[in-house]
Amino acid sequence: MTDPMKKNNSRKSEKIGVYICYCGGNISDHVDVEKVREAAEKFPGVAVARTNSFMCSDPGQELIIEDLKNGVIDRVVVASCAPSLHESTFRSAIARAGANPYIYDHANIREHVSWVLDGDKATYKAEKLVAAATGKAGLLEPLDPIRVNARKHATVIGGGIAGLKAARLLADRGLEVVLLEKTPFLGGNAAGLDMVAPFGEQCSALIAELAGGVLDHKSITVMPLTEVVGFSGHVGNYDLKVRTVVKE
Repeated sequence: MTDPMKKNNSRKSEKIGVYICYCGGNISDHVDVEKVREAAEKFPGVAVARTNSFMCSDPGQELIIEDLKNGVIDRVVVASCAPSLHESTFRSAIARAGANPYIYDHANIREHVSWVLDGDKATYKAEKLVAAATGKAGLLEPLDPIRVNARKHATVIGGGIAGLKAARLLADRGLEVVLLEKTPFLGGNAAGLDMVAPFGEQCSALIAELAGGVLDHKSITVMPLTEVVGFSGHVGNYDLKVRTVVKE
């Protein structure tokens, strides 16, 4: 049984700025960007809706910064490419304007719209995504970043080439490392190979060098015949449950 849904008593912003990107034609060749802007101007809470050829550019960011500094807006929606590319760009711009970077939401109208649709269908979907982002932005509250104390410890699962290299790099950066390997040996699949491209290096020599550096490192503990059977926790505070592998 779940708790009854709590009523949201947040005050909805009436000063939302919507900024829609042409993306140099990536979006505007398939989406009627100006029509989306005209629709956004009528969405509840929207104070201003603007377009720009490249919102991620300095001039594009300046549109947001100036509107925030002048008190025209207090929430931001950017409709452009994937947030994985430029979310940090726009949060940084908002912070430079002296505002909280978490008053921002993003509508992906490139990968989710212009790259898969065209014409009226693309424009319609873009309008809906911008409407949804605007509705969410109006309820956003400023947030403060938090710092979580974490142990300088890492567990590397798998003693193959990648695992050996990762364990050594982490240990060299000052972390205590535990390397778990479910077999009795280090080297992983590479142990079954003779040579590797492109220079014909002997796998046995490569493994010996990497394994030696790991086994001799004072900050690395190697646990062979060990596998993970469960985990819990969160970033910075994971707990792993392991067991010893019994060889028949």
